[in-house]
Amino acid sequence: MNNDQIFKDRARALDADLAGSASTAGADALLVQIVSLERVPARRRLLPSPRRALLGMAAVATLVGAIVVGPSLFEASEQVYASQAVTIDRVGDDYAFYFTDGDPDPAELKKAFHKVGLDNLTVTLTPVSPRQPGTVFGFEKSDPDAHALFTGENCPERLPGCITSFSVTADIKGPAEVSLGRPAKPGEKYSYPADASWPGEALAGVKLQGRPVSEAVRVVRERNLKVAYEFDWPLRNSDEGVRYEENVSASRIDPGASVARADSYNDGVIVLHVVPDPAATPPPGF
Repeated sequence: MNNDQIFKDRARALDADLAGSASTAGADALLVQIVSLERVPARRRLLPSPRRALLGMAAVATLVGAIVVGPSLFEASEQVYASQAVTIDRVGDDYAFYFTDGDPDPAELKKAFHKVGLDNLTVTLTPVSPRQPGTVFGFEKSDPDAHALFTGENCPERLPGCITSFSVTADIKGPAEVSLGRPAKPGEKYSYPADASWPGEALAGVKLQGRPVSEAVRVVRERNLKVAYEFDWPLRNSDEGVRYEENVSASRIDPGASVARADSYNDGVIVLHVVPDPAATPPPGF
C-alpha cells in the first residue's frame, strides 16, 4: 500500500479551511502517519486530514499555521536546551525542536519552552497508532508572521534517539500550539488514521489495496469489524492528487470497484478508500 498524505484555525486556520484543497504527491508521502479528529459528514479535505493521517512515516501531516514541509533546515545550529524529552537548538531566526520521547510529560515540555522564552507555546498530546509516536500533526498560531517547518525524522546525528523534529519562529508572538502524537492506550480511539495493515492494527499484514470492494468487505467482516467508505476523487485538469468524499453510503459503492487503501482509527471500523468509476459524476466541488 502506498504511503498516504496528510490539519484547524482560530483566527488562525481550521481544518475546514483546507476542505477541498488538493493533495500533492509530496504531501502523500508525508501523511502516512498523519491522520483525524471526529469525522464530519460530507466534508471534503486535503489528503491526510484529521480523520486521515499520515500513514507511513514516523511523521505525517499537513500542518496548518504557515507550516511547510522541508528536508533540512537544521544545519548550523547551537544547542540551547536539552532534556530527556526534547532538545532545542537555535538556528538563525528559528528554534529547532527535536523530540526524543514519544509520550512526553507536557509539564516537562512547557518547562523547556519557557527556558528559551516561548512562554505561549504549548503542546497538546493526541492519541495515535503506536507506530506514530512523536508525530507532529498540527500547528496553530495567532501570529500571522510566524512560521513552522516540519522535518520528520531529519534529526542531528548527535541525537540518535530523536523521533521527530520541527522548527518555529523564535520571536513568535501570542499563543501557539503544537499537536503531537502519543501512543493510544488499549482500546483508545485514534485522533488520526493509521494504515489498517500495520503490525498491531486491525488488519495487520492484510493488504486490501487493489482488491475489489466486495472482497475487501468480506475480509473486514470476517474479523468482526465494520466498514465505512470514502471516495478518492482525482483532481481535475490533470493535476496530481485526490480529494476525499467522506461517509459515502454503501448504495453508491460498486462492489467491483478497486480499494485504494484501508484506514483504522482503532474503533472497530475500517474505512475503505474506493476509486470511483472514471465515468462516475463527482459531487459539486470535486
